[in-house]
Amino acid sequence: MKKTILLVLVLVLGLTMDVAKADFVFGEPANLGPNVNTASGEGGNGLSISADELSIYFESDQSGGYGNADLWVATRATTDDEWGQSVNLGSVVNGSAQDNSPSISADGLSLYFSSNRSGTVGNMDLWVSTRETTADDWGTPSNLGSVVNSSSADYMSHISADGLSLYFSSERPGGLGLRDLWMTTRATINDEWGEPVNLGSTINSSSNERRMWISSEGLMILLQSDRPKGS
Repeated sequence: MKKTILLVLVLVLGLTMDVAKADFVFGEPANLGPNVNTASGEGGNGLSISADELSIYFESDQSGGYGNADLWVATRATTDDEWGQSVNLGSVVNGSAQDNSPSISADGLSLYFSSNRSGTVGNMDLWVSTRETTADDWGTPSNLGSVVNSSSADYMSHISADGLSLYFSSERPGGLGLRDLWMTTRATINDEWGEPVNLGSTINSSSNERRMWISSEGLMILLQSDRPKGS
């Protein structure tokens, strides 16, 4: 199996995009503890932390779920506190199939995720669940439709801080490898999502590109790729 590496790329709109060296160093990883992690698998297809850093959404196949994998959330009172016991998002959000790769919007009112539940366009689609306020329960998820989703697998999405760009990995035709990173945009949060575009050869390669994270100002992308190291 090829080794998966984490790449850091800087995107500057209107300028040539080059591979950049990060001007920071990540700290030593710390386990999130038994309130989040279990003997089962957590976060295999990505996780998402809220803008206030007080809620973390993730996928898990631990017991107490409704399908092959469910979406869960753990919260904490302050960023100095330990994470509380994780809670399943319930049967309104989770189905009997696989639900994974959550991405919470900056306002905490939209939760994007992937699912192969009934009603998909392909074998894995992008869905969204919304709520009126952060104190409300999540509503019934909606499929993002055939403009965004394809007959192939579409998953591992990340919503931009302004809610106007949705990045995701897809196996659809037109990419450079089996899995490429794509982006769909909209003019306002009340508009429909537009036709997705491939992020191109600066980001994508003939290898697999998937899980990604976009910085809040939209200038940096962290992504996972199994391309050869240094390419």
